Amino acid sequence: MRCAAKHGPAHSPPVSYLGETCALATAVCWTISSTAFAVASRAVGPLPANQFRLFVALPVLFVLTWLVTGSFWPHGASSGQLGWLVLSGLAGLVVGDLGYFYALAKIGPRLCSVVMACWPACAVAIEAGAGRVPGAWSLGGIALTMAGVTVVLLRSRDGAHWNPTTSRRQAMLGLLGAALGAVGQAAGFVFAGHAMVGEDAIVGVDPLSATLVRMVAAVVGLQTWAVLHRQPIAVQVVFGDGQALRAATIGAVCGPIGGVWLSMIARANASDAGVAAALMATTPIFMLPLAAWLYQAPIGRLGAAGTVLAVAGVALCWLAR
Repeated sequence: MRCAAKHGPAHSPPVSYLGETCALATAVCWTISSTAFAVASRAVGPLPANQFRLFVALPVLFVLTWLVTGSFWPHGASSGQLGWLVLSGLAGLVVGDLGYFYALAKIGPRLCSVVMACWPACAVAIEAGAGRVPGAWSLGGIALTMAGVTVVLLRSRDGAHWNPTTSRRQAMLGLLGAALGAVGQAAGFVFAGHAMVGEDAIVGVDPLSATLVRMVAAVVGLQTWAVLHRQPIAVQVVFGDGQALRAATIGAVCGPIGGVWLSMIARANASDAGVAAALMATTPIFMLPLAAWLYQAPIGRLGAAGTVLAVAGVALCWLAR
């Protein structure tokens, strides 16, 4: 008599929320770094502050990569993966951040975050163009999160101008700079994913190593830009201004070191790029209490309603897993 084989109940592997958790942690880091770099950029200009953060971040990332991975450079990475990471660094950390830092100096972190909040939509559009469209529930969560962020940003103004010396033309250029930052951020995020998500039997690049490669490309790209504009050592101005130096140091720790590393972990582990991007775009939500503390900006009903919507969208993104 043949006995039927006994099989235990099928157990599906536990769902990991590492990517989504790191995406939210990225939003917190970017909240702090945006505010810090806005102060530094207003004091000494966008190029010196941008140069400072990359020059400080690069040696720290070299040491971190060596301590964590045992190597200063990603071993086994293909030329294609390195190429995607270089493109990612140039798009997100050079082109995008040149516009973003100009916007921070001219229109401040609040208005800048209004425009930057659209970068998840840009990321989804780029992914969709490559044939990778998020599922219906994920799209719903992304839309709800973006709606919450938008409502928060529709709250009444704080009653103070960020930079009174900004002309109308400079303000318009600041808005365009923030738009360039959003597109660059989205492109850099998507490009990095091609290197970190292993496909066709190719192992993905470790997020920390990916961050290092992006930062090397960014330093080379930004320094080339500075030389062409005859400002190769613009960074020295930061060291002569105590307030700018303190702010830029905080921004460097929370931005290109902590924030960018966490964003790469999120990209490598989240369910899809659109979900991770939507969670990272909750920066304006975290900026509410910071603005209330630093600038006595009231949260108001719109701020509270937008926070509820954004949190609901975050929950939906998680449940979509």
